[in-house]
Amino acid sequence: MMTSDAHVLIEPMRKRHVRAIRTIDKQVYTKPWSAAMYHDELRQRDRRAYYVAHHDNRIAGYGGAMIVHDEGHITSIAVAPHAQGLGIATRLMVAVHRECLHHKISAMTLEVRVSNERAQNLYRRFGYVPAGVRAGYYGDNGEDALVMWCHDVQEIEHNDVLAKIETEIDGTTDWGSQ
Repeated sequence: MMTSDAHVLIEPMRKRHVRAIRTIDKQVYTKPWSAAMYHDELRQRDRRAYYVAHHDNRIAGYGGAMIVHDEGHITSIAVAPHAQGLGIATRLMVAVHRECLHHKISAMTLEVRVSNERAQNLYRRFGYVPAGVRAGYYGDNGEDALVMWCHDVQEIEHNDVLAKIETEIDGTTDWGSQ
């Protein structure tokens, strides 16, 4: 693995990554998941898509989705504070989307804090659009969640969006053993 500032390795999440992921969770979330929750998610490989990002020889971020019927639901995209701004969340979104597409889903969805404009802009780049609000969704402070959807993900237009994003980050990402 290279260690330049721009190089990132993306690989499927494994149990051995959970400790590092929980460290990131504690830095970016007020109510982080437990190790048991991650282990439960990882046992459901046939209906889950989880990836980690390595930067500077350590885990710098992770992201994942669950597949429910014909929809993918982004459960989390998180990047360690020291690695934010390097495009890691974008790379994780590409990996999660590509994996979800193998499950023949028709749409992707997620919730994001209404105050998190940076994340909302990332999701818009992938074709997500606001579809509603879940009032008081976040238990730590009662903040509302913006519900966003990305429809028609099996269409060529969505593949074109992913390909454009991949081209923009190509050369600085090692897609590991997906």
